[in-house]
Amino acid sequence: DAAHELRTPIAVLRGRAEISLQRPREAAAYIEALQGIEEESGRLGRIVDDLFTLARADAGERRIQHARVYLDDVTADAVGAARALAAGRGVKMTMTEYEEAVVNGDAALLRQLLMILLDNAIKYTPPGGEVRVRVAASISGAVLSVEDTGVGMDAAQLPHVFERFWRGDPARTRLGRDAHLTEGAGLGLPIARWIADAHGAAIHIESPPGRGLCVTVRFPAAPPVNRT
Repeated sequence: DAAHELRTPIAVLRGRAEISLQRPREAAAYIEALQGIEEESGRLGRIVDDLFTLARADAGERRIQHARVYLDDVTADAVGAARALAAGRGVKMTMTEYEEAVVNGDAALLRQLLMILLDNAIKYTPPGGEVRVRVAASISGAVLSVEDTGVGMDAAQLPHVFERFWRGDPARTRLGRDAHLTEGAGLGLPIARWIADAHGAAIHIESPPGRGLCVTVRFPAAPPVNRT
């Protein structure tokens, strides 16, 4: 599966370079080719980074730095970073609920989890849509949810969303002619699942017909502070 995913961007890189070198061209044509190579190189780099993350996780080499973390602060930071991407695609991003929520976890990994969920929500929401983020606290723990207003996903596909390299039916893109914006290797959600598991959290995805997609992560309560 990994080799299959890597073959496509490598083939595109070689193809662009070979076409550019077949004959002398104007400077503008070389610039266009280099821009395409840069874009595909970025995609290739992201796939390799994700593979490395999962390989380290499988080997137990990624140590989790557990500490008391305010999930609301981590979420606010991630939302702030993702807002520019959302605005660039005409998608509104709002925090519908923002409660102080303390969890026991790794702040860097929690932020990565947030960025994966936000990036997916933005990519699969058409212009004019909205991404809603919620952080709530209770005695049993903290709840994070990221919901988009896209067309959602078939119920038959939902059980497979956390499988590595799974991207669903290519005929069912939620962005139509802008399908290239959703390209990926199908590794984001598996990484999100690993991060949730590493924190003892439960991650769940639901897609009510015609109401978009909602990802909910439920974290266990952080242990009380030892004041002795």
